[in-house]
Amino acid sequence: MKVSELMTTDPITVSIEDTFSKVMSKMNETGIHQLPVMDGDRYAGMITYSDLLKKRSIQVKSKISNYAISTPTLDADDDVLEAVRLIKDTGLSAIPVFQKGKLVGIISRTDIIKNLPQIVDVKDVRIFQIMSSDPVYVYEDDGIEEAFDSMRMLNEVEIPVASRDDKLSGIIRLNSILNILYRHKEKIKYGGYGEKEPINIACKSLMDPPVSVDRYAGIEETVKLMMQYSLHIMPVTDSGKIVGIVDFSDLINMIKTESKEGILIEISGLDIYDEDLYDIAFELSQRFLEKFSRMTDVSQGKLLIHVMKYKTQGSTKYSIRTRISAPPLFLVQNGSGWNFAEVLGEIFDRYEERLKKIKEKQ
Repeated sequence: MKVSELMTTDPITVSIEDTFSKVMSKMNETGIHQLPVMDGDRYAGMITYSDLLKKRSIQVKSKISNYAISTPTLDADDDVLEAVRLIKDTGLSAIPVFQKGKLVGIISRTDIIKNLPQIVDVKDVRIFQIMSSDPVYVYEDDGIEEAFDSMRMLNEVEIPVASRDDKLSGIIRLNSILNILYRHKEKIKYGGYGEKEPINIACKSLMDPPVSVDRYAGIEETVKLMMQYSLHIMPVTDSGKIVGIVDFSDLINMIKTESKEGILIEISGLDIYDEDLYDIAFELSQRFLEKFSRMTDVSQGKLLIHVMKYKTQGSTKYSIRTRISAPPLFLVQNGSGWNFAEVLGEIFDRYEERLKKIKEKQ
């Protein structure tokens, strides 16, 4: 299957002369959070909402060309698996597509996922095999800024909303929150920084109706629901309670590709001042993945590490959620504690114990 068969034609673009404020308005209006930046007919890079979130402060009148990033590109005749590989390896949600040097389309995670059953055999896969079993969500009475911060940490554009007994009551979208933030702030707060004005609006007042599947649902059924309701995440429920979440990354990682990067390490939840924690995470991860490859003979996939930090009595406590998506293996392991390296090291030790047991059963 060629990229041209799945890509979105006539993609929405922005100009290098456009201001940050104009681009954010366009993202908000369209719901598209990654846009090609054009200098006339020349491709100048990509602007992504997730990268903008990482900036400590942004002037709304500054030109968007200051924030554009260089990205790989695809040819319309490339195989769709090359598009999947690039999306996996780069972490981008979309890749621009060219033909004879002209931008002719963009292929996104949505384009791939809505055609997932045509790309990979999913008929025997159940949701519990790929879901994250430690879901992050907000409560109905939490403020919308808390939901915004959680989405920023997770790099998601939706998050489930629950009642205090952990039952799914709705889903809140980033666009809904941004509409409020735009109206309340002259200088918009991104990445949790800038001028902060409290907005006392509860999540329940902005949430959409609940949509979910149970843990035994099939992939095709889940994808249809996500496309029908324009969702990038799907809550998994049991008797109404949230027991897991499936997102676009979980679905994309089901597709095997000849990755040039081996097992990709993706870390979220840390900020630009956590360089020492990044170094620790990558060092420990690389040691573990060397053992992982030897124990499983699997050399392609993704290791996801999500870190949440809590300040308690002047000290920082770390809650770390991890997931290995390396078909045919989908494993989840979590931990928490005061020493970041010890918590992550213990998580990897538990993975090794589980892998040994899996190997013994084979």
